[in-house]
Amino acid sequence: MLPQLISRVWSTTDKRVLWKFAWNFGVKGAVSMFKFKQRLKRGLVFPPFLHISIVNSCNLRCQGCWVDVEAPRDAIDLAAMNRLIRDAQKHGNVFFGILGGEPFMYPELIELLAAHPDCYFQVFTNGQFITEKVAEELRRLGNATPLISIEGSQGVSDERRGKPDVFNKTLRGLEHCVRARLLTGVATSVCQSNIHDLLTEAWLQELIRLGVHYVWYYTYRPVGPKPNYDLALRPEQQLEVRRFVVEMRSRLPIAMV
Repeated sequence: MLPQLISRVWSTTDKRVLWKFAWNFGVKGAVSMFKFKQRLKRGLVFPPFLHISIVNSCNLRCQGCWVDVEAPRDAIDLAAMNRLIRDAQKHGNVFFGILGGEPFMYPELIELLAAHPDCYFQVFTNGQFITEKVAEELRRLGNATPLISIEGSQGVSDERRGKPDVFNKTLRGLEHCVRARLLTGVATSVCQSNIHDLLTEAWLQELIRLGVHYVWYYTYRPVGPKPNYDLALRPEQQLEVRRFVVEMRSRLPIAMV
């Protein structure tokens, strides 16, 4: 499936976006991992990449989210973010996961990405703030991949995320990313309410049809101020997720984490 995946990514992604991904994430990311392993040999512990929650604001109210959106608004200011990234670069780091809340509610997000063209960013988002204009800005910068979270079919998604019409609004953001020829991913926290809908070959085929390049499955954990323990997977279901990912990697032209 690897040749088919490479062909699909090559034909549907902006070439400058691909170059930034190959160089910033691929080549420089490999160097970052090498430096990380060398540090470990000297007893120095500093991670090869960072995931940073930059804001606690969100337009949704997802079940079991770790962020307390009812708390006063809090965000890392732009100067501190720039300083953090520059300090991490001194250790060889070039890859940063950007989380929230909802990262696109961070007013200076595009400015932050633009300030570090020599880094690569994965933005974890519900996609609802990705307009055509925002998608084109991401294409112009070339150093970020949107990872858009989808938590179920329309009814399940609306219940999981606490607002009406979430599924359709998220798909609109996804469509804008694909039309802008961005390297686009979809993430799902697999739980009791969506495992039978989204842990299927049919769902992956639909994502391929929509133009998605990679999918990230992770298991739901009941955390945050309003955890929902009933949604947690049983041990045998967690193994089912692992088996499914391994099997589908060899069958379908979509990258899977």
